[in-house]
Formats: sequence, C-alpha cells, structure tokens
Amino acid sequence: MAELAELGELVIPMSAPSLLILQPTPYCNLNCSYCYLPHRDLRSVMSEDVLRAIARYILAPMPKAQRPAVIWHAGEPMTVPPKWYHNAFELLRRESGGTPLNHGFQTNGVGVTDHWLKLWQDWNVQIGVSLDGPAEFHNRRRKTRRGTGSHALTMKGVETLKSAGYPFHIISVLTTDILPHPELLIEFYADNDLHDVAFNIEEIEGQTETSSFENDDTAVSRYRQFLKRFYELSDRLPVPINVRELQNVQSLAANMRKNGMRNTQNTPLAIVTIAVDGGMSTFSPELIGVTDHARDNFIFANVCDGGVERILLSPAFQQLKREVEEGKRACARSCGYFDVCGGGAPANKYFEHGRFDGTETLYCQLTIQANVDVALDFMEQRSGRVPEQPREMELR
Repeated sequence: MAELAELGELVIPMSAPSLLILQPTPYCNLNCSYCYLPHRDLRSVMSEDVLRAIARYILAPMPKAQRPAVIWHAGEPMTVPPKWYHNAFELLRRESGGTPLNHGFQTNGVGVTDHWLKLWQDWNVQIGVSLDGPAEFHNRRRKTRRGTGSHALTMKGVETLKSAGYPFHIISVLTTDILPHPELLIEFYADNDLHDVAFNIEEIEGQTETSSFENDDTAVSRYRQFLKRFYELSDRLPVPINVRELQNVQSLAANMRKNGMRNTQNTPLAIVTIAVDGGMSTFSPELIGVTDHARDNFIFANVCDGGVERILLSPAFQQLKREVEEGKRACARSCGYFDVCGGGAPANKYFEHGRFDGTETLYCQLTIQANVDVALDFMEQRSGRVPEQPREMELR
C-alpha cells in the first residue's frame, strides 16, 4: 500500500496481532455495577460481511502458525445463539484458508446448555466464567437486569460445565469487600472444585468512574495481605488453586531474561479489537466504545475496508501511538517495575489520569506492584521453607 511508505516508524510487521477480540454483540443480559461497556443495551449482532472481512483481510494473509487467538467478548457472547457461532466459526475457517482458529469465550455462564457444550466441544473453545466467589460477594455487584443477584444463575452454568467434564477457568473481580476474607474465597473455590482462577481488580474504566480501592489509603496494603494469605492457604490444599497472578510472576521470573518483556496492551496492533459493526481499535481492549471525539472514539478503521494496516493510516491512531510511547518512556525513567510491566496499560492511564503519557496508576499499584512483590516473597518462602506437618486448612 503506497500510503504506508510515508509512515516510516509506524509500519509494523504484519505478524501482528497476537490477540483478536471480537464483539459479537454489545448486549449483556446482566447489569453489573462495575461494567465498563457503554452500549450493553444494544442488541445488534455482527454481520456475515464483517466476519468475512475479518477472515479475508486479517486472518488469511497471516501465516497459519502466527494467527491470533480469537476471544469473543465485549458484551455477553452467550446472548447470541450457538448456531450463529457455528456458522461464524465455519465462515472464518473457510474464508481464511481452511485452518480452525483458537477460539475463546469470556462469559457470565448464564444459560449453559447441551447446545453450547456441543459447540464448544466441536470447536475446542476455551471458556472463562466470570464468578466473584460466594453469593454474598458476587451478588453485591453482579446483578440481573431485574436487580436481583446472578450468583445462582452462574453457578448453574458452572455445574453444567463440571458435569460435562468441560474445562474452564474462573475470573473473579475483587473489591475491597472481599479483602478481609481470603478464607471464604478459598473455601468457596475448594468446595466447588474450582482450581483455575484469575483475579481482576475493580478498576476505574469506561462507564465505571469509581472503584472501592479508590480513596482508601489502606487498600493496597490490605490487598497485599489478602494475596499473601490466599497463597498460603491454597498451598495447604490437597490440590492447590492455580492462580493466574502467581503463575504470571513465576513465568516472568523464569523467562524474562531469555525472551524479554512485551506488553501487548501498549504495543500497536498486538491486540486488535473489532466492534460489532467492524470498527477496529488497538491497544487496551477497554477503549472500545468510549466516546472521545478528539481520538475518533478509538475506532481507527473498519475491517470491511481492509486489514489492520489501515489502522496505521489514521491520524488519531498516530497521535495516540505517540502519547502511549511517551508514557512508556516516562515509566521506564521513573518506575522500578518497568522490566516486569513494560510501561503499563494505556486504558488505565487514560481513565485514571485523563491522558496516555502519564505513569503510575492505582491499577499499577495493585495488579503489577502488589502481585509481583507478594508472589516473589511467597516463592522465596516456599522454596526455603522447612516442610510442615500435615494439618487441616484453617477455614471458617
């Protein structure tokens, strides 16, 4: 493309993206208080034209071994029927050259049926279920559109997955409510045979303008204490819980010197998010749907007009890239965690500071600094610990 020759440093190898987030619909059947999505009342569904353009312009030109993982998210994917996904998966496979893709769902798990299980089994779909622990905590913020708690509905979906033997992981959003109660969370996971868990922090982003961690001088230290106790308790279980945050630090410690650090959220085109109408965004997925006219609402091109390289032609993208790069340089100058973080998440800088060239955020303090420090301390303690006599886990 002739225009790309004029962009100099903005030309990016077309092995990107490594992650493709597709919005099958912006609609969600729940009304969670911390949801960042602004258009979750809209019931539009991605068209075949958009799907075909994704296959032809993004997937087909890429080497098969380098094709991205595809995550269906940014709305509740299960509000679109299984038959639609079967047709979409088949269209993407056929139009991109015949190789099946690695698909994943991030879902609230409401309404899992045999039809869903067959779809996921046929296409080997990875499933993440959003579940915030026991009902007393989950139901405070994860409510139905009628205002009632959704815990029982999600647990029904979890039990269906377990009964079928279908693998899945849990993502729990942590608020300050749960911090005094790591024992309750451990007990809940253990009692329900949930052994693959990730923690997300209640963040300031999108439609969520406040967080329970905000304006609480003790929140970061209490989160550190929560993680420390959680890891200690998990380590005493017959089958310890695999916690993403601990595993990430273990992986970094083992591989960072060898492979280097790449932060996909602040690397252009490493993550590409495609909206229901084909609009393409990059950097942090949480920017999708945000209203910011000066930055073209973070929609830099439409896939129906061509591949991800068209993003590079957008003046709004070019300006954003410069701001993100300046933020990375500022982090490198000022932050001792830069080598394990790579410069932070652009979306969190934007939502917390109103700009992309800033540095430390509350998100950084919690999800990077606290996680790294606690995990490294725990790893050191465990490696040098004298084995304890077997004992019952201390739970309520």
